[in-house]
Amino acid sequence: MEYEQMIATVRQRADLGENEAVRSVQAVLSVLGERLAGQEADNLAAQLPERLNTSVTRNPQGRRWDIGDFLKHVGDREQVANADQVRLHAQAVLRTVAEALNDDERHDLLAQLPGGIIDLFGVPTPRG
Repeated sequence: MEYEQMIATVRQRADLGENEAVRSVQAVLSVLGERLAGQEADNLAAQLPERLNTSVTRNPQGRRWDIGDFLKHVGDREQVANADQVRLHAQAVLRTVAEALNDDERHDLLAQLPGGIIDLFGVPTPRG
């Protein structure tokens, strides 16, 4: 998926303007990358448009955030205080990310996340 298509998809799904969609994508990818352990953040970044590579934070140990912590950090980075809006934006971004990844990478990514965060992707829970 190309950068412009990702931003346009997030804009449409979350009813955001261009700048707000970019800020939302960057915030969600940053927090998601920080949550992932090992090389998973690098693997994620490699499948995203090049302009978004630096948005994915690398943290080899990975944070143990649950859904509440995850959304709080997204809201802080996005500078959005309304919890419902933060959830809507995160869902829009993560659904779009899920569509941009190949099946193996999507499976590996979701395998590192707790159920509450997986639910934001709008895809079936990985097995095995």
